[in-house]
Amino acid sequence: MILPNGLQLLDVHELTNKHQNFTQPLVPNASFKLRIPTAPADLRGAYRQTTANFQWLIRYGIDNGLRMRAIGKNWSFTKVGVTNGGIIDANALTTTFGLRAASVDPAYLAQGKSASNLFFAECGITVHSIEQLLEASKKSVRASGASNGQTIVGAISTGTHGAAFDFGAVQDTVLGIHLVCGPDRHVWLERASNPVTKSNFTDNLGISEVLRNDDLFNAVLVSFGSFGFIHGVLLDVENLFWLKSYSVDSVPYTDALKKAMTTCDFSGIANQFTPPLPASSVPEKPYHFQLMVNPHQFDLTGVKQEQGAFVRILYKHSTKPDQAVPPPPKPDFIYGDDTLGLMQKVLDVLRPSQLVPFLVNQLYPAAKEQTNGWVGTMMDFFAPTDIRGKAASAAIGMDSRDSPRVLEKIIELNKQGAFPGVLGLRWVKKTSATLGFTRFPITCVLELDGIESALTNQFLERVWNALDAEGIPYTMHWGKVNFGLTPNRVRQMYTDASVNSWLKARHQLVDAPTQAVFTNEFMENCDLHLQPIPDSPIV
Repeated sequence: MILPNGLQLLDVHELTNKHQNFTQPLVPNASFKLRIPTAPADLRGAYRQTTANFQWLIRYGIDNGLRMRAIGKNWSFTKVGVTNGGIIDANALTTTFGLRAASVDPAYLAQGKSASNLFFAECGITVHSIEQLLEASKKSVRASGASNGQTIVGAISTGTHGAAFDFGAVQDTVLGIHLVCGPDRHVWLERASNPVTKSNFTDNLGISEVLRNDDLFNAVLVSFGSFGFIHGVLLDVENLFWLKSYSVDSVPYTDALKKAMTTCDFSGIANQFTPPLPASSVPEKPYHFQLMVNPHQFDLTGVKQEQGAFVRILYKHSTKPDQAVPPPPKPDFIYGDDTLGLMQKVLDVLRPSQLVPFLVNQLYPAAKEQTNGWVGTMMDFFAPTDIRGKAASAAIGMDSRDSPRVLEKIIELNKQGAFPGVLGLRWVKKTSATLGFTRFPITCVLELDGIESALTNQFLERVWNALDAEGIPYTMHWGKVNFGLTPNRVRQMYTDASVNSWLKARHQLVDAPTQAVFTNEFMENCDLHLQPIPDSPIV
């Protein structure tokens, strides 16, 4: 097989994800690695050659009846981003650059924005690497996940969220997308409501087709690789800022905490922190809000303060606060493969009614990161995580106003059958992505983090079924454990209108032969591979 410059055939027959939740069989001679082309040596030429290589791969997939998906750090807990065909390793594609004012649409600059806050990133670079590059030039990402080892496009495509309740998730920082969506087609996407670049920018990248359309853009944002290959994205970044942490080990579950959970109004719990939270009149604003709850020792009555929630709130500062206490280095200790694997086997074999609470109660104190008074940048607080072993993590999104009710329901379910893990809650502003799971005005993301085991999966299924029975609207994180997704649930979560809009966008951008290459089993299980339902006729 003669390959284009910058492509390498991979001899792989299966793929195991980072968290060891699954192993995906692969077709021989269907997987490739993209490298920086050896010639031409200039940035524009190399980028254009890589685009051509993406197109060659799509043609190869069509001609050979193969399914393909790009792969980054393989972070997802689900098979949302893999297929039984081949994988395309894009980790070497790490080109980044800033933009000049001459490349920026006047409409964008007229909003009082600056070209210096636009940052282009190729698909293979990790979120953490972007943070490093930006901080070196006194800039910062606006949102990130808690563990930033993912590639930027992988994080965007599955809805990685963070906890910026006044801004949004990682995909909400994206202003432009270079999508390779056929063997003879690649496009630059922006919103019609927010044009950003001029033709000289796209010309330099070798892109001749520019589409400004809100519906198309919002559909591609969270599409888990199903629209083709995303070669690069244009990010909205900002001037470097600092975060100051206020944390308290145990806040009782009272009306004051429920008010914080439902409205992100922290006035009722301000005095429980030492020092107290800043007054609302100060220029610094709360940026990040999270709770951690041990479901085996959580007092819903609010009487036992020692059995309350661990609470952390980060305040955003435009200048570095005086007498700042920097976060200490991360500890060397992490839970290893053997530890989690052993716990998984123990939980699957033994009766869990007493063992699970004991194990979680012993490990829970180590999970509470005591950050009170720390000051640091986004990179300081959200460094990459070296997660190993058979961990399991599911996340449900809900309207923040429903968060106390959902938490209480999960605590009730835990009394009936113990969950081998802990609960984390974070709050995120609504995304514009059509299938973004942070879809509520302020979405409370409730994470159930534990050990990969049959017991964990049984508990998750009970949670999803209970929320359905209670009629509480919710979503499931695309990249976390979500085996409970069905076609009916997807449409219930996102509405028929949103799912049909997403399907319509896919059919508008991607022809049928290319769709076959980028359809995987996950999409088929959710009916996201179908034709869009025609609009009802006007009568």
